[in-house]
Amino acid sequence: MKRIAASLACTLVLAFFAVPAQALCVEVGKNVPDISLPKLEGGTLSLSSLRGKIVLLAFWASWCPRCEEELTFLQGVYKTSPDIVVVAINQESQNISQAHIERIRKTLKEWKIDFPVLVDRNLEAWNAFCINALPTSIILDKKGVVRFAEPNYYWASQEKIADVITAIRLGK
Repeated sequence: MKRIAASLACTLVLAFFAVPAQALCVEVGKNVPDISLPKLEGGTLSLSSLRGKIVLLAFWASWCPRCEEELTFLQGVYKTSPDIVVVAINQESQNISQAHIERIRKTLKEWKIDFPVLVDRNLEAWNAFCINALPTSIILDKKGVVRFAEPNYYWASQEKIADVITAIRLGK
């Protein structure tokens, strides 16, 4: 009994002093930081250039199993909703090499993803948004205001994303 009590006390102390995961820096109702990142296929894209459109940002990496689920779902959104801009921001590694770029291209081909992909070469977006888990989804309204921001991705996320997009379309 004393061992159980000691173990419980130790666990509670460790839990109390544990550092929580950093929350996303973006908040629902606030403007998104303007970043400009290189596109996988050349050129750059800045978030401010997307104002006037509903934007769905997906932070992902090829080694992330849930990222495939999310990007596959978003591919459907991209194909069926021309009023929504879907942009994936790859966070493969802090030091992206040509081998990483080839892996990203191969992964996108295998997953049948053809919407725009940005490469976060020096984790500028990772730091600007305080991404702490992959995948992470962020939805911006036409004014560039965050309407949804959620780390991780579960099948229930699809309904949340659909509800937020519907609300934006209805002007809510």
